[in-house]
Amino acid sequence: MKTIVLLFILCSACAINAQSFHTEHNYKSKGIIIQNSYPKGGQRFTAPDGKEYVYVIFWTSITNSSDASMQLNLAFSANSFTIPSSGDINFNVYLPDTEMKPEKAALPNYGLDIISYLNKNLDSKTKLGATITPHSSYSFYTVAIANQGVEGTMRAGFELQNEELIYGLNNHKISSGTIQLVK
Repeated sequence: MKTIVLLFILCSACAINAQSFHTEHNYKSKGIIIQNSYPKGGQRFTAPDGKEYVYVIFWTSITNSSDASMQLNLAFSANSFTIPSSGDINFNVYLPDTEMKPEKAALPNYGLDIISYLNKNLDSKTKLGATITPHSSYSFYTVAIANQGVEGTMRAGFELQNEELIYGLNNHKISSGTIQLVK
């Protein structure tokens, strides 16, 4: 009996951990699937000027299940913003140009060298562009930094509204770019 209970617990744990993403949006009519990860990080970062921040890293995978290529264009301003759930906290969002690979999912910070990236790009606007060929996926990082920690867990991810990509950060929506068929 103990063996059966242990086996059940082990199988349940594997099933829970098997899903490596937080949300999935399937836009069947457009041939697009967007998966957004859980956060990693939540660590402090001290900038070269001595200012302290807290960072969180996410990844997003966009799958093109259509027969045509798609062009992904994303951008975030260098201006910080606040979100209603954390009104006293200033946020910035960054798009490292390093492609996220599936084998990095288990690594700390999803394998992103976050300190080097922030040292080079802090207070800069950020953009990312990629062509997603038919029946393939493209995965990338998103980094949210704040001037202080938030209460609770950060959730973030992209969703599609027509051809516009909207980034949600704890339910605060930011227009962030487009995904379009290449003609």
